[in-house]
Amino acid sequence: MASLVFKKSRGRSYAYWVRSARVNGKPRIVEQVYLGTKDRFLEELKLHFTRGKTPGPTPLKQLRVKEFGASAWLWHWAQNLELVEIVDRHVPGVDKKRRTQLSVGQYLLIAALNRAVQASSKRALYTDWYQDSVVSRLCPAQPGALTSQRFWDHMDQVEPDHIDAIQQDLLGNLRRLFTLGEETLLYDTTNYFTFIDTFNDRCELAQRGNNKQKRRDLRQLSLALFADEKTGLPLYHQCYRGNQPDVRQATSAWDGLVRTWMKGLNRVPEQLTLVFDKGNCSKSNLVDLEAGPLHYVGSIPGRWVPDLLEIELENFEKLTLPATKHLKVYRCRYPLWEKERTLLVVFSPSFYRKQRAAMNRIQRKVDSQLVELAVAIQNWHQTRKGPGYSEESVQKKIHQWTARDHLRKYLEFDLRVEGSQVVALDWCWNRKLKRKIQRRYLGKTILFTDQHEWESSALALAYRKLWKSEALFRLSKARQGPWWPLYHWTDSKIRVHALYCYFALLLLSILQLKLQEGGLTMSPDHCIVRLQKIQETLVVYTNGSAERVLTDLDDSQKTLAQTLGLFDLARQMGNTVLDES
Repeated sequence: MASLVFKKSRGRSYAYWVRSARVNGKPRIVEQVYLGTKDRFLEELKLHFTRGKTPGPTPLKQLRVKEFGASAWLWHWAQNLELVEIVDRHVPGVDKKRRTQLSVGQYLLIAALNRAVQASSKRALYTDWYQDSVVSRLCPAQPGALTSQRFWDHMDQVEPDHIDAIQQDLLGNLRRLFTLGEETLLYDTTNYFTFIDTFNDRCELAQRGNNKQKRRDLRQLSLALFADEKTGLPLYHQCYRGNQPDVRQATSAWDGLVRTWMKGLNRVPEQLTLVFDKGNCSKSNLVDLEAGPLHYVGSIPGRWVPDLLEIELENFEKLTLPATKHLKVYRCRYPLWEKERTLLVVFSPSFYRKQRAAMNRIQRKVDSQLVELAVAIQNWHQTRKGPGYSEESVQKKIHQWTARDHLRKYLEFDLRVEGSQVVALDWCWNRKLKRKIQRRYLGKTILFTDQHEWESSALALAYRKLWKSEALFRLSKARQGPWWPLYHWTDSKIRVHALYCYFALLLLSILQLKLQEGGLTMSPDHCIVRLQKIQETLVVYTNGSAERVLTDLDDSQKTLAQTLGLFDLARQMGNTVLDES
């Protein structure tokens, strides 16, 4: 409730407008606005009520503006998911010496909202974002409670077992709020480079590995993620060491998902079909899948079944999928690692053209490298300055340059050697062999499954939905994405960082889902930027009255607010909406 309070300091009285609310069951002042000295305030109040025959508008005393649109909408859905309650249910609180008015769940929620709206370090969170956001009103906290040390105190309470339990309860709430597919899940992995020092021995998760963003000079963290094939919402995640191959983490991630699936949704794992790409496929993983209850649809490299690549396209059948033309498939039962499985060779003309263009681009690059090398060899042969080029070194260079896209299979080169040095390099590309290689390898994806009764269209469509997992990774790695930057350097805090980044990614995925349901084609990060410009203004008058009003919106913002139900949400949070037409 709001009220006027007079406080005395150094012999003078001052007037304040204050709003009280219960925090952790106890009444606390959560908002306070200075109105001036007591005498001046009473004089202006008396003047307002004694205007006589010429009444005028009540003079304004103060205006305060806070970001509303993005933070309020994400806060609303975090409340629907009961994120704070789920975290506090499983994670114990801190001791009395470090306790603040915020719980562990509230700390993680504030961190997740910050990551989704305007990512910053814990040290700058209060000044750069919190105090200018509506979150400061919805979840009030003193500046001292939002320091990096207070965050760390509460993050240290979260153990790996707590993270699994939190995801189990969260999965049940997602099923209550959304119509999940509940039969097919998408599995994929990625990694994130960090700037953790090379000699930091307090961190085992961040290690050097094959980084997907080509930052092999930095330590990285790997992440396994499961997404719902129907809605595209992320359902479960796992962190693992950056130097561990993705294919070795698959079994551990699948086992964790089974436990979450059974406890979170009360469903048997036999109903679940996993979809994954060839980067997560190996003989040992298939053995584990066969021994477990899960069904699967995956992809394998063409070199595992070379005889299927030899089949001419005339033997393929046409397949019709939504928004897809000229797709062809060849289906068979094939003994793969001593067990018969259903294999589907899918040929896509558009995929063929992309791979062919990539092959030609790499060939042109190798061609220019060969020209430079040939010129350098010729110059050395004429001047005899420098160590020269041995036959072994030249062959090694060419072998490295042609390692991709079958280039070395149709490159023919000749070295002329005098003594121990190469004095001339000649080469040519075998065009006939190149066309044969293109027809054999390009444009083909080989799927395998134990779902023998599924139709070819269902198999192809299930695998194509892996783009939803890739879209989640792109969203998390965007310039304004929730993952960057990572300021932590110990394993326990990195796992908690991954947890609240997962919360942020889930909220942004819900935002994208609602945009799609409303018929708006807008990316979540662009939508967040537009929503941030929707602000609330606290208007305080000299007579002590106050109200909160949404700022003026342009046409695109009004459409966005109507689609997301932001006007009704603003009224529920005590705001006045002046114009929503």
